Amino acid sequence: MSLEWDTDEEREEWLSQALLTLRAAEEMLLGDLAGDCIANSFLAMIYAARAVLVGREGEVTTWEEVIRRFREAAVDSGMSPENRRALPVVAELYRRVFVAGDMEADPVTASACLDDARSFLEEVAERMGLSITREDDEDGDRYL
Repeated sequence: MSLEWDTDEEREEWLSQALLTLRAAEEMLLGDLAGDCIANSFLAMIYAARAVLVGREGEVTTWEEVIRRFREAAVDSGMSPENRRALPVVAELYRRVFVAGDMEADPVTASACLDDARSFLEEVAERMGLSITREDDEDGDRYL
């Protein structure tokens, strides 16, 4: 299974939700809410990964399935190695903070998660012929 980067309404909706969640993560970091920033960064990445999995075989019902299926499909996708690795890394941080509870959220880690999420969304959007930043809109990309 490989990723297709075309756009359609459902993909754009998932990516739009990812962008809204990314913006919430930025606000959480500014509000000194590191844990919420990590959670929203992770969720934004899940939504973006979900956007590129639209139309694939089978129902995707858990974030673990989204990550697994995205990783399988991303191998031959042309997506940068950094962004292919970012989703599992941020997922592990999310798991450690919120599921296992063996790690405290801190602003440095939250900022790194936010940077990873931003880069991930930018690349997914770019490959779909969209933009998540207004500045890119001037280059002829469609802005979400």
